[in-house]
Amino acid sequence: MAKVALWLLCTYLVFKLIQYFFVARPGFETAEPSFGQKLLRGEPMVFLAACAISIPAALGTTWYLQRGYERGLARAADCYGRVGALSHLADAEKQFYGLRTYQAVEAARHAASLAAQQIEMAPAEVDKLLADRSSFYTERYSSLSRQGDHQAITAHAAAVERCMNEPLIDF
Repeated sequence: MAKVALWLLCTYLVFKLIQYFFVARPGFETAEPSFGQKLLRGEPMVFLAACAISIPAALGTTWYLQRGYERGLARAADCYGRVGALSHLADAEKQFYGLRTYQAVEAARHAASLAAQQIEMAPAEVDKLLADRSSFYTERYSSLSRQGDHQAITAHAAAVERCMNEPLIDF
């Protein structure tokens, strides 16, 4: 609500400045006009135009950012689980440098906590989400390694590579 009010105020002030410099009649700056004169000058229309422009813009950006952070949290949690469980994926672990893997796990944890802060999610819920994704991929990678499915292992290694190279939160 505060964001909507701020957008409305700024838009209204811009319109008033435009009205003052480009639409004002002589004597506009010296005397305060009466209510009737304000109506004739279009004061309600300026306010309505400011509302029509600023309120949808403020609400739209709020919705867009919320959805972006939700997607970022889901992607960061997924990448955290994938990269964190890499040691359980036979043969694929050798392709990745250990420090780079550690940095990718920490980057995913940081991105998840940042996105969770923006959508006002409790840190305990984020930790639970990250632990769930990590245990899911640990079990999945362990079963793939026991089965020896090299095609699936290669596909998961490619997904880990994408997690390490692409941004986790993008709009």
